[in-house]
Amino acid sequence: MIKGQKSVRGGIEDFLCPFANMYITQGSMQKTGTHRGIYANDVRGAQKGVKEAYYAPCTVKCVKTYPDYGQAMWQSTGKVRFANGRVDYATFMTVHDDTFDAKVGMVVPQGNQLGNMGTKGKATGVHCHIEVSQSADTSWTKNQYGIYHFNNEYDLDDCYFVDNTNILYGMGGSWKTTDKVPVNENPQPSGSGKNYVNLPPTVNSWAWYNIDASPVKKNAQGTLNPQKFGGLSYYVHEYRDNGTTAVIKGASGNMIKIYIKDTPAEITIDSYKYGLVN
Repeated sequence: MIKGQKSVRGGIEDFLCPFANMYITQGSMQKTGTHRGIYANDVRGAQKGVKEAYYAPCTVKCVKTYPDYGQAMWQSTGKVRFANGRVDYATFMTVHDDTFDAKVGMVVPQGNQLGNMGTKGKATGVHCHIEVSQSADTSWTKNQYGIYHFNNEYDLDDCYFVDNTNILYGMGGSWKTTDKVPVNENPQPSGSGKNYVNLPPTVNSWAWYNIDASPVKKNAQGTLNPQKFGGLSYYVHEYRDNGTTAVIKGASGNMIKIYIKDTPAEITIDSYKYGLVN
């Protein structure tokens, strides 16, 4: 996007790419480094070392700041339309702004300058670190590699539209413009966007695994018994193994995961079906 750009369709703002020029220096889900296991991008501008401005991808409110890192957490003031067609709240983080002046509570309209690429904090070269959650969940927690991330994070090509963004290096992403995603006349109902996994009472044994283990029979550490409790519902802290497993909190308070692909498990948003556990 460019300075001052706005995009509203069907009364809903499109979530735009905040950069006029996008050169991705580090992509998401890297096997090593600071993006290991998270959907984040490091983006520099047209020229290496130049601190280009970036803009509000939608109308946002600052909800948290980390000044030592030039870092702010932003949240859309209403539901937005993402590049994957989902309509929900956007919560996202920007990092490394040397000219950092964000304050909690400030509102920035879509298209206004949000910050500048920089090197503040632990940065190698001028860039903006950005990652996006398609929800109103502001949880900011470490993954199994000790790297902070959101719940409900999505890859960036599923998040923002690249209208008027000059893509210098997009790491092969499937980038979309607004004309490629039609307006949904029946957007999702309002809510927090929290995901729950619901295990039906027809099942009496559901295997669970350590979060770093492969979800195969030999690695099972125990079982859950939905039938005994008339069904079980858990808050999903994150998805793993290409979305085939859900990380939940176990009875002892530790994080475990369960296999959900092609099973009777049902994912719901903003509400759960059975008694909520942890």
